[in-house]
This record gives sequence, structure tokens and C-alpha cells, in this order.
Amino acid sequence: MGIEGFPLPGDPTRLVVPEPAVKALLRDAGVPVPPGVVLGEGDPSSLRGPLVLKAFGPGIVHKSDVGAVRLGVLDVDAAVVDMTGVLAGHGLTPAGFLVEELAPAGLEILVGVLRTPFGLAALAGLGGTLAELLDDVALGLVPVDAGELLRSFRASPALDGARGRQPVDRPALAAVVDGLVAVAEQLGDRFLELECNPVLAGPGGSMAADARLVIAAEAPRPVEPPKPLDLDAVLRPRSIAVIGASTNKPSFGNRALDAYRAFGWTEGLWAIHPTAADIDGVPAVPTVADVPGGADYVLVAVPAPACPSVVEGMAGVASVAHVVSGGFGETGASDLEAELKAAARRSGVRVIGPNCIGVYAPAGRQTFQLNVSPEAGGVAVVSQSGGLAGDMVKAGTGRGLRYSCVISAGNAIDVTIGELVERLAEQPSTTVVGLYLEGTAEGERILTALRRLRGRVPVAALVGGLSRQGSRAVASHTGSLAGDRRVWDAVSRDTGATVVDDLDQFLGVLAHLDRYRDHPAGGEPDTLVVGVGGGSSVLGTDACDAAGLSVRPLGEALVAELRGMGYGAGTSVANPIEIGIGPAAAADVFTRLLDPVLAAEPFPDALLHVNVQAYYGYGTGGAAPLLDHLGTLAGRWPATRLAVVLRNLDVAPPDERDAILTASPVPAYRSFGDAATAIAAVKRFARCRDGGGAR
Repeated sequence: MGIEGFPLPGDPTRLVVPEPAVKALLRDAGVPVPPGVVLGEGDPSSLRGPLVLKAFGPGIVHKSDVGAVRLGVLDVDAAVVDMTGVLAGHGLTPAGFLVEELAPAGLEILVGVLRTPFGLAALAGLGGTLAELLDDVALGLVPVDAGELLRSFRASPALDGARGRQPVDRPALAAVVDGLVAVAEQLGDRFLELECNPVLAGPGGSMAADARLVIAAEAPRPVEPPKPLDLDAVLRPRSIAVIGASTNKPSFGNRALDAYRAFGWTEGLWAIHPTAADIDGVPAVPTVADVPGGADYVLVAVPAPACPSVVEGMAGVASVAHVVSGGFGETGASDLEAELKAAARRSGVRVIGPNCIGVYAPAGRQTFQLNVSPEAGGVAVVSQSGGLAGDMVKAGTGRGLRYSCVISAGNAIDVTIGELVERLAEQPSTTVVGLYLEGTAEGERILTALRRLRGRVPVAALVGGLSRQGSRAVASHTGSLAGDRRVWDAVSRDTGATVVDDLDQFLGVLAHLDRYRDHPAGGEPDTLVVGVGGGSSVLGTDACDAAGLSVRPLGEALVAELRGMGYGAGTSVANPIEIGIGPAAAADVFTRLLDPVLAAEPFPDALLHVNVQAYYGYGTGGAAPLLDHLGTLAGRWPATRLAVVLRNLDVAPPDERDAILTASPVPAYRSFGDAATAIAAVKRFARCRDGGGAR
């Protein structure tokens, strides 16, 4: 489309389109805009006063900041002379002036569309000069339900009338949202931001009083896709070669050989070394081409400058090179990173990384660590961070997770995270997907993959840097309000994925999803809270509320029945329910309560909590009575998903803590927040699985 603009100050790759051209696009899309003319192209005397004068041209982005807008104009010529002088004081020369009729009064609403890493997103909220200060907008990924978007910001009840105001025509305002989306889609890959602030909304309709559009100076160039990734070569390689092991000093390559040997590799494992016949008992050959039959998977751990030529030398004799080495784009060496990517394309070898640690896939004897579990499961994780990938393997298996794979993707210059998620979603062995992301490169591909998984395979995403971005979004309120957290919230609503920012929560969510993904209970928010200590139950209730769970009070008849059984003397039985549980409690302390409660009111989820320190501070049996109490929970109430919080677990001796966690027959957590987040994740997946929304 032949629309152009003026370079954004400080960023010539982005163009600000003159407002008259933006208003024309909006008008064609059915969005009401004030009648107006461009001076020199039309006669302002045809407009009804009072009038609005606006300047447009190079450097004029936020008009009110530089005096480029004036309301209530009676003498257009005089106003133009005065405005020209004001702009000159800012070092600006206008390219032209737009004269418009004053838009009818109404509630000031901000409506915008923004290109996010996950594609187009629409925003709506309170507008005017306080838009960023109030920070009250809703964001939804396109395609978006405009009516739902307008119900999603905190102040949306203002649309229905307040303090004598008449209600806003919601369908007309929703049509404005749809019109902006249509303009954005019409502009294609060059579209970046479109904002109307304010849209003046009233009972008779809505009008876009102001409009700002930013486009890319050039459309992105199409990229030729690489050859398909051989996922079997990554997860189930028939042969592995390690480049970077030393004959005379310890290195990552030597540790990798040790880990592979400990994981059962006796044949098909090779070291690549120019002179050695073997390294640490592993046969060595000079190049990958000398490996009999070639290598499915090559681990590259040599200095960064050598990596491109090493990869290029694998042409025709290797499928995948996993480049462990750092020193590329993450350190500013973008040219070296581009050289490595080019070498991958020329050689036909798919490159994972660089700057990542390896792959753990127990069914295929893939590992990058010693002393890891050989037990395989269905949890598949892709991590940008190698260090966190190692934590996920060790800490996750320690709490009972069984993985199909943990793949560290690093800088992902060739094999991308979106590609890995797509391929893992195709694997019958994948039952849960986990992601760790520090950025959102190739976000649209990730979003497409997550949409395909919605309601079929549960997803948890651990996202680093959930903060207001704003570094590139300098041209509009829309951009600065669309921080990473808000965008990820929209991804969660759109796909049903659970987004967290803490590793313990991430592992807990994965464990809960893996345990209960096929559970028949639905996604209703009702949650039963049971445990010892009134204050602790209050904290548990607060955690449930923060996670969107409903601690619904029990019915009066059930409360009366529980009081008749001896519960509730000075304590609550309404939900949360307080019970006496500790080293002196009977083994059936949980079952005696839960049997009548869940028979009368079958909650989909129950959050139980115990005080671990009581078993050590008031008893002599250590963890034994606690494990007895937890043991009674196994499989007794198949209609209810159970979780237990082990408060003050750190009081237990270090060698008993993990044993208590893993011995629990139901998912166990250290904090109420982690447990509530995991429960909410399963409910979210159940709603998507059963055809409902992800909220």
C-alpha cells in the first residue's frame, strides 16, 4: 500500500503517517472522524466552528507537547501564524495543517492496535492525557472480541453511565475497535502502531478525535526457511559426536563425554580431536566426517570464533549441531552470530543455540549432566537458558516430574523455540509443554503452536523480564501501555497457557498439570481449603483469591453436620475448615473430615495444608506421622483434585525435605502461592479442554 510518513525522531526505520492520511484510512474502515480539510487542499469555511487546528510534519509526534494542536479556533489564518512560530521555537517546521470540526463531547476512551511479538493486539481503556498515568487498558490478541475487550479494563463500568451520564453506545465503540483492527490488517507487514486517543464515546455513537499511525519504513524481507529439523536426531540420536574435549585438561566437552557414558553410551559415542585416538575411554577421530556413518547429533564446545567453520565442515555428515559455546549475539558479537547462521544454511546442518547447554531426553539417553534420572515421562520443556534447564532437570525430577525432554535453545539463531514447540506438540509422548523465555522472538509462531495445543496439551510458561518494555514504543500511549506482562496475560487468555515468573511455581504448575491433565473435574473456581491454624487458613484463602480461585462457603446443613461431629469449637468450618493435625493426630484426620464434606459438596479442588514444624517441635517421630497422614489421601476422592502445602518444610532435616515432598501421594508445595497457582493452572486447562474460556 502506497502510504508514507515522516521518520520518527531518533529512529528512521519507523515512519509517522500524517494525520489526514490516517483519518482517511479510518473513514474508509467505517470509523467516524470529524469533518476536516487540509489547508491548501480544501476550504475551512465549509466547516462548522469552533474549529480544531493541527500541524503535521517531521518531528511532530505528540502534538500537545510541542504546541501542534489548538482547540476552539475562530481565525484559522491567525492561528496558523501563531502555531508556526511556536513550532519554530521547538526547531520544527510543519509540512501542513489539518482543520477539523470539534468532535461532539463524550467519554474519552483510548483505542489502539499494536504489533506485538505475538502479532496484532487491540487495546482499549480510559483515554485522554491521563491514559498512561491511569494505566487502565485491556489488551487482546487479534482476532479479538471487541465487546469483551471493552468489558475488561477496570473502569469499563463507566461506559454504562455514572454520575448522571447516559450509557455509551457499546456496539458503536466496539465497531471503532474493529475498524482499527481492519486498518492494521490492511497495512500488512509494515503496520506497527495505530492509536486513537481520545475516541469520544456517547449514547449516540463514537468518534475518533485524534489518530496516530506508525509504520515501518520498509516491509520485512521474506526469509527462506531451513530444511526440516530431524527431531529424532535431537531426542533419540543413533550416534553422538562431541567436539571440544581435551586430552590434558578438564573441559565442558570432557564432562559431556562422562555424562553420556554414565547414561549408558557404550557404542555410537565419539570424540572429535585432531590427534587423539581416544579421550577418557571414548574413541576419537579427527573430524565428524571420520565418524562411521556420520553423526546424528554433534555437541560443539569450542571457542566461538571457530564455530562457523566447524559447522560448515559437517556438511553431509551430521544432522544437528548443538553449539554450547557462548560469545555470540548475547555479548554483542552479532556479526559472528550471523556468520554461524550462514554456515548452518550452507552446510544443511541444523544448529541449536549457540550459548546453550544441551539436551536431556532420558528415553533417547540424551543428557548434559551427571546423576540424572533415566526415567522418561511426558513433560517436554524448551528453555532459552541453559542454567535454568539444568535446574529444571535436577529440581523437577527431584519433585517427581518425569520428562520426555528438556531442550536448551540459547540464542536460537537457526532452530527456533517456535519450531521446537511445533515439533514437540506433534509427539505422542508429549503430555505437558513447558517454556522458559527471556524474549519473544518468533512470537507469532509460538502463539500459533500454543493455539493448536489449547485444550489438548496443557502449557506452562516461565517468562523472564515481565516488565514494562517501552523502549521502542515511543510514539503512542498504546505502545507504552502494552508491557510484556499485559501481552503475556493476553497470550494466556488466548491459549490457556499458564504464565509464571518463578521457577518453583513453574515446576509446581508442570507437576500439577501432568498429574491432573486428564482428571474429570472441570474448571469451576470453587476450592476447598483445609488445615491447621486460623491465621494460616486466612493466608491460604488470600493466595486462592490472588490466583482467581473461589473459597466458597459450605452450605448451612453441612456446617451443622460438621459441628455435630465435633469440628468448629472456636474455629471455622465454613471454608476454610480448621482441623487439628500434627504428630498426635489420628492417622485418619483428613479422611474423617473430607469424606462427609466431599460427599455432600464435591469440590473440584481441595487445598490442604499442614505445619511441618509441629511434627518436629511437638513430636518425636519426625516425618513418620506426617507421611502417615499424607498417605491416607491416595486415590480416595477421584472426583477431587488434591494439593497439599507443607508449611515450614525447611524445619525438617535437609535429608528429609525432598523425601517428604516426593513421598506425598498428591502434589505437594512449599507455599500457598505456589499451590494456588498450580490449582488455577489445572482449572484453566480444564476450561479450555471442556470448550470454555481460559480466564
